[in-house]
Amino acid sequence: MGEIGIGVFGTGWVAGEHIKSFQKVEGVRVLGLGSRTVEGARAKAAEVGATDAKIFATYEEMLADPSIHAISLCSPPHLHPEQTVLAAEAGKHILIEKAVANDAASLSKMVKAVEKAGVKTVVSFVLRWNPEFQLIKQLLADDTVGNIFYAEVDYWHNIGPQYGQYRWNVKKDIAGSSWLSAGCHAVDAMRWFVGSEIAEVTAYSNKINQEYEYDTNAIAAVKFESGAIGKLSVSFDVKAPYAFNVDLLGDKGTIRDNHVYSKAKFPGQTDWSTIPTIRPDSGDVSHHPFDGQISHFIDCIRTGVESHVNLADAAKTHAVCYALETSATEGRQVKLSEIVY
Repeated sequence: MGEIGIGVFGTGWVAGEHIKSFQKVEGVRVLGLGSRTVEGARAKAAEVGATDAKIFATYEEMLADPSIHAISLCSPPHLHPEQTVLAAEAGKHILIEKAVANDAASLSKMVKAVEKAGVKTVVSFVLRWNPEFQLIKQLLADDTVGNIFYAEVDYWHNIGPQYGQYRWNVKKDIAGSSWLSAGCHAVDAMRWFVGSEIAEVTAYSNKINQEYEYDTNAIAAVKFESGAIGKLSVSFDVKAPYAFNVDLLGDKGTIRDNHVYSKAKFPGQTDWSTIPTIRPDSGDVSHHPFDGQISHFIDCIRTGVESHVNLADAAKTHAVCYALETSATEGRQVKLSEIVY
């Protein structure tokens, strides 16, 4: 196909990174920006040098423009379900920031609309393009540690007033839960690395920051369909630098972040081998690998190939998040078969 026109709706912090990455892809132009206010969209256009982009007063006007082939949804999470359905019905391909939906019923409507329209989707689990994540996937593909029988993934990030999203992130009807707001990255990483779906969860939660309308710290034991077990955790109250911890125990070796121990691959190894790489060690969106994700999104549009992190796949991560919140709230084990979408 020829030039791909992009419309970006929602012009907060992350939108700037989306726009910058789109601007680097040959044959792609950011043709339109829209937001809660026209002034906000104009300010973002000036900030990122997208001065030739049209400023849309409403989302519906953006969808009606035939020159726009794909939408980048950077609006707050509670708006994503309706906006995704409308974009799919308009025949637009969609890049959706997470969380995509705060409940299973809304998620179901999105999935059905996308399937019916046949548009391409990518959900912004951007850490799949982080170099450490890519390294871990390569080690797993090379059978460096064998079959995983135990996994731990932690997302620890003090999300307080110093972040622009804090004003809405504290609200349950917008952000949903600590798992949906950010802990979903840990859930997605665990699913991606273990290569099996989570079958059941048992979770507990609490909070320190009382401004949040939901618990901001949570831990969960999980069991996979493969028989593997694991531990997930998320903390917004942590008093420490951002940390994304990954531990994968296999029957031939072990991975701890960018450290690997595997006598099967490295005979005579006596201690951890450390592989220098770029780690997921910052909550700053400018640190996230949007270039890789957005190039992938455009490739999916051009080739017609479904993404490994399309809405159908991301729905499985979100279903785990719903199960985790239900488990902590109701004080019981929850099977993923209970989450219907």
